[in-house]
Amino acid sequence: MKVFLRDTQNGWYYQAPSRWTPEQEAAHDLAQVARAVELIFEAHLDNVEILLCYDDPRYDLVLPVPPSPSRHDPLRDRPSSRDSHQADQANSASPRKKDPLM
Repeated sequence: MKVFLRDTQNGWYYQAPSRWTPEQEAAHDLAQVARAVELIFEAHLDNVEILLCYDDPRYDLVLPVPPSPSRHDPLRDRPSSRDSHQADQANSASPRKKDPLM
């Protein structure tokens, strides 16, 4: 199995730092998925996917790589569960009106 990184926007393959090639044969074979993931994080690569290539192309796999959380993390701006819990406690401490149906 060969492991490549491919740019999702133009289809080019990773060759070396700041070097990409349109030819898969000229691309750098990372040999292991773990090495590909390390390279993605170390080089801060965006818009890439991991391509696993086997002797028979019918079995090739494309592994999508989600955007880096350090660049866009919608959960980062949410209040923590502790903040939510404190807000709930503050709301429960305030007097409530009785429900007239009870």
